[in-house]
Order: sequence, then C-alpha cells, then structure tokens
Amino acid sequence: MAAVIGGRLGVYICDRCVGRAHAVIAEPGRTVRTPIATMQQVSGEAAEDECTFCGKPRHRVSAMASAGDVRICDECLDLCDEILSEVPPAPAS
Repeated sequence: MAAVIGGRLGVYICDRCVGRAHAVIAEPGRTVRTPIATMQQVSGEAAEDECTFCGKPRHRVSAMASAGDVRICDECLDLCDEILSEVPPAPAS
C-alpha cells in the first residue's frame, strides 16, 4: 500500500510520486508519466506559479515539478522525504 502525504487545499502526493518528482527536478526536460498525469519540471520563467503544497512562488524555490494543475517545490519534496523516512515498514503478509 502506498503512503500518501497531504498538502494544503486538499492536495496529496504518494510515496511513488515523490520519487518521480525528484527525478523530474534532477533532470531538466525529463517528463515522467504517472497513472493519472504526466509530471514535468516547472520552468524558472514561470516565476509566479506557486507550489500547491506550501504556496511559495517558483521564484522563491530552487526547483518545482508539476502534474496537471498541481505543483510541488523541492523544499516540500524534501519534507515529504523526511516524513516518509519516519513511516514504519508495512508488516509482512
């Protein structure tokens, strides 16, 4: 079962998409398909685009990824990593 992290305004990201967003940010021009959207990097020229999770505009963060109308910045991805590192492993079936 996937771990899901909630942001503000009723947005969520699963543990798998956290990794996908990191991959998109790490390699400019790369896109990654998810079951529900295509994830891509938000250009630095899109200065007023905001992170859906924290509300920071693109020009105030180092990097940002988007999937549809949802965007997540590198700072929120780092926080997601921290949260996910504290989730205990699922018990063996």
